[in-house]
Amino acid sequence: MTGDPLVLIHGAQHGGWCWRETLGPLRGLGYDAHAITLTGLGERAHLLTPDVDLNTHITDVLALIEAEELTGVTLVGHSYGGLVAAGVTAALRHPAVRRLVHLDSVVPVDGDSVITATQYGDLIAQARTVADGVAVIPVGDATAMGVRGDDLAWVRRRMTAQPYATVTTPLHLPDGWNDGVEQVYLRCVTEPGAEPRPAPPRVDESAGWRYFELHSGHDAMVDAPGELVALLDKVCAGEEAVA
Repeated sequence: MTGDPLVLIHGAQHGGWCWRETLGPLRGLGYDAHAITLTGLGERAHLLTPDVDLNTHITDVLALIEAEELTGVTLVGHSYGGLVAAGVTAALRHPAVRRLVHLDSVVPVDGDSVITATQYGDLIAQARTVADGVAVIPVGDATAMGVRGDDLAWVRRRMTAQPYATVTTPLHLPDGWNDGVEQVYLRCVTEPGAEPRPAPPRVDESAGWRYFELHSGHDAMVDAPGELVALLDKVCAGEEAVA
């Protein structure tokens, strides 16, 4: 039993529900695992207002960590959740945050937003619409996330519109924001080649980053939950990727 605290932060248009097949197994391995649902999404969609932005979501996670009295936390940020996790790390820093795991997410720098940091920024901006007086990004196609079979219908039922302000808010990362925090990147690869692919930009293995590949669609917690649990266990045990 490790007792190590893990906070799982979902990506855009998702909720804590997406970790359903990983949360129990992680707890079974001894981790004090928590799957948050960010304000305005999932079962908290009724709390959506024009004021919900990236900072709201960072505050959500900070409130969870405080309420549960967690220390030495491993933050796992999936997709958009990677920016949230970085913001939480900047607010708490080491030793409150022990490890930052980017799960197929952007690796942000100071001033980044989803719109500016991804190659799909223009498409995201073009998708903006207004629902009940709130600017949102309408629910997208779950097939693009690598979800298959019976999981596809389930994910489609659960996805909710993303508050638009969450993808335009700049992230504030002061100097030294991740000093002493372990940096890990988990890349989802649907068609892995014979050789490992280069790490994404900003993943600096020479600076101590650990880089792993996972054979799954973008929604690894849905497409390959068992493999993701095993990999997170490996990461938290301090193991290195196999060359």
